[in-house]
Amino acid sequence: MDSILVLEKEHENISKIIDLMKEKSIEFINSKNINVEFVKSLIFILKEYADKFHHRKEEEILFKKMQEDLGRIGQVMILNGMLVEHEIARGLIFDLGQSIKAYENDKSDENFVEVIGNLMGYRRHLQKHIEKENTVIYPYGKKNLSKERLKEVEDETIKFLEENKELHDDLMKKIEELFNM
Repeated sequence: MDSILVLEKEHENISKIIDLMKEKSIEFINSKNINVEFVKSLIFILKEYADKFHHRKEEEILFKKMQEDLGRIGQVMILNGMLVEHEIARGLIFDLGQSIKAYENDKSDENFVEVIGNLMGYRRHLQKHIEKENTVIYPYGKKNLSKERLKEVEDETIKFLEENKELHDDLMKKIEELFNM
C-alpha cells in the first residue's frame, strides 16, 4: 500500500464534498433557504472524516516523520504551513457551526449570508490546502524521507486503517447519505 496514495484518495473524497458545498450553496441562494440538516450533517462529516480521520493520519504519521527527518525545511513546511492550515480549517468549521445555529434560530438575511460565506470560505481554504499537499508536501516527503521512514509511514498507516475500519466504513456511508440530501 502507498500511504500517500491513500491520503490523495481521501483528498478526492474531500474535494467531492467541498464541490457539493458549492452546489448546495447555489441551491440555498436560489431558494432563499438553507437546509439546516444538510449543513449539520456536513459539519459532522468534515469534523470526523476530513479532520479526525484524514488530518489525523497526516499529523500523527507522515508530517511527524517529515518534521523529525527533513530538517528546517521540513519543519517550516509542516509547522508553519500545514499544521497552521489545519487549525484554520478547524476554526472555519467552528464558525460554520456557529452561523448555522444562528440561522436556525433566526432566518435573517444576515445569518443566511454568514452561513453561505462560511461554506464558501471553508471550501476555498480546503481547495488551496489540498493542492499544496498534493503538489508540494507529499512529493517532497516521498522524495526526501528515507526508505526506512517511508516504510514506517506505510506500516503506521496500515495499522491506523485496520484499527479504524469500522469508523471509515461508517463515515463513507454518511458521506453517501450527504450526497442524497
